[in-house]
Amino acid sequence: MIWFLVVLNMRRVVLNLLFVLSLLSLASTGVAETDDTLSPESLNALRWQGAYQSQKLSLDKKLGGRLPEGFKAGLTSLGSQKKFRSDRPIMGVLLPGAGLDSVQPISLSNFKKGMLEVELAFRLKRPLNHSVADVASLKKLVAVVAPAIELPDIGFKAQGVPTVFDIVRANVAAHSFIVGTPVAIASIDVEAVTVELNLNDVPLFAAQSDSLIGGQWQMLLNLINERIEQGWIVYPDQWLLTGAIGPIQPLEAGRYNVFYSDLGELSLLLEP
Repeated sequence: MIWFLVVLNMRRVVLNLLFVLSLLSLASTGVAETDDTLSPESLNALRWQGAYQSQKLSLDKKLGGRLPEGFKAGLTSLGSQKKFRSDRPIMGVLLPGAGLDSVQPISLSNFKKGMLEVELAFRLKRPLNHSVADVASLKKLVAVVAPAIELPDIGFKAQGVPTVFDIVRANVAAHSFIVGTPVAIASIDVEAVTVELNLNDVPLFAAQSDSLIGGQWQMLLNLINERIEQGWIVYPDQWLLTGAIGPIQPLEAGRYNVFYSDLGELSLLLEP
């Protein structure tokens, strides 16, 4: 009789565990929308949690104990959030080897569906493993800012049109990035940088650095706090990319030049 009760209790524990796991799985794939027992807010929270848990597990396996080169923000404009039906920016990891030298030509064959984003990059004064209270506190922790170009690759696999949760699980399409010469954060107003992107000396667009939702400082705060919430530590030698200034461009062969007013210039050559 005792043996029977032990088996019965074990069976109940296993069934409960399977139920919880299936709920999280459904949340991460979006199928949980059919569960009428959850409020829309709870369901949305589960889907975000599941997507970031999937991202973290995948990246931990890829990193194998190595540290990332940095972290990145995506969907940092209202237009990009509307396109993917997101209610927030999304965050990813820049893997070891992602940082490129702008002096060396870059091959388009390294990308499935490459894109180009003009950005700013930041570094901290010391490691951070806890959230930052506000922008005023954050300003005391940042050491430098630099001009940057990110080259994401949106050619990842997804069933049908990618959802924002697919993009999160795919590490926000992180692929490569280039950083120019950094300057002391106190020497420049990061909200007042004018950028201009040219391809083969033909202007593509001009934009202001404060065009991100909430501005550069708020987006940097969001990036740091979200990454720490997901279990990452931010180190002083890691770059923090705050998202696209101006429209994202499809990656094409040719010479790109980006002018960043007081931050100088970045140039890179894309070969077929």
